[in-house]
Amino acid sequence: MNLRRIDLNLLLIFDVLMAERSITRAAKEIGMTPSAVSHALRRLRGTFNDPLIERTPGGMVPTQRAYDLSRYVRTALEQLQCGVAQQLNFDPATSERRFNIRISDFMIGCLLPRLCARVRAEAPHVTLVVEHLPSDGREVYAPGDIQLRVNAGARRSEFEQERIWSDPFVIVMRRGHPASKGQMTLDRYVGLPHLEISSAIIDTRTLDEVLDGKGLARRAIVTIPSLAGVIPILERTDLCAILPERWITLYAEPGKLVTAPLPLAGVEYAVDMVWHSRDDKEAGHRWLRRLIGEEFVALYAQGKAEPAQWGGELID
Repeated sequence: MNLRRIDLNLLLIFDVLMAERSITRAAKEIGMTPSAVSHALRRLRGTFNDPLIERTPGGMVPTQRAYDLSRYVRTALEQLQCGVAQQLNFDPATSERRFNIRISDFMIGCLLPRLCARVRAEAPHVTLVVEHLPSDGREVYAPGDIQLRVNAGARRSEFEQERIWSDPFVIVMRRGHPASKGQMTLDRYVGLPHLEISSAIIDTRTLDEVLDGKGLARRAIVTIPSLAGVIPILERTDLCAILPERWITLYAEPGKLVTAPLPLAGVEYAVDMVWHSRDDKEAGHRWLRRLIGEEFVALYAQGKAEPAQWGGELID
C-alpha cells in the first residue's frame, strides 16, 4: 500500500484508540469530538479493510490486524516524536543523533581526542562521523556538516563561519642546525631548504603569495602529505618547516627543536569553523559547535615547556 494514499493523521488517532479502547476517552485525549473520532475510525476501517476495533459487552476490543498494525505505528510515532523533539529541544544526555565533522589531518591528532572524550561524557549515545575535507578544494556540505578549515576565507552567503583560533607561524629546525645561530633575516630564511606539508593541512599559501610579491620564493626540498613525520624529519635533517607556534609547544619534545619568528608580518595560521546557514539555529548543531570551540581553546591554552628560540644566538 502506498503511504501517499493514507491520511497519516488517522494513524495518530488509531494509536490513541488502541491505548484508550474508548472513542470518548480517545476524543478527550486528542482534543477532538467523539463524532470526529468515530468518523476517523470508519475511514481507518475502510483503509485497512478490517473492523480494527470492535464493540463487545466487555468494551472495545482490537482485532488481530489492529494488534499487528499497532506495533509498527507505535514504533514509527515514537521515532518521529524523538526526532522532532531533538530538533527543537536537544538533550545531549539522551540524544541518539549522528553528526558529521570534516577536518584536516592537522586537527585529527590534536583536537579529535579531546572532542571525542567530551562528547562521550556529555552525549554517550551520539554518533560522530569524522572525515577529511574534500581534497580537491570543492565546497561539499552534507546536511548538518561542520567543517574546520585552515584560513577558510570568504564563503558564499549561505554559509556561516567563525574563527576559533589563530596562531603565528614560526620557523622550526633541529637544535644545532647551522642556521640556528645569527639573525634570521628574510633573505636567509628563503635560502633554507624547506620541508613542506600539504597546503590542505597547514595552508602556507598566504606566505608564498607575500614572498612572491617581494620577488622571493622558498625552496621546498621535500613535500609530505601529513604531519605524522614532521618532527622526526626535522630532528634528523637540515630541513626547516613553517608550523603554527602552539602546535610545536604541544607536540615537540623539549630541547630537540628550535624556533624563530617568521620574518614576515601578517602571516598566521588560523582555523575557521564553517557550516551551512540552515543549521545555524538547530539546537544539536549549536551544542556541537560550542564543544568544538571550547575544546580547541582548552587544547591550545594548555601549558607546556616551550621549545628553544634563537635570536642572534641559540638559547639553551
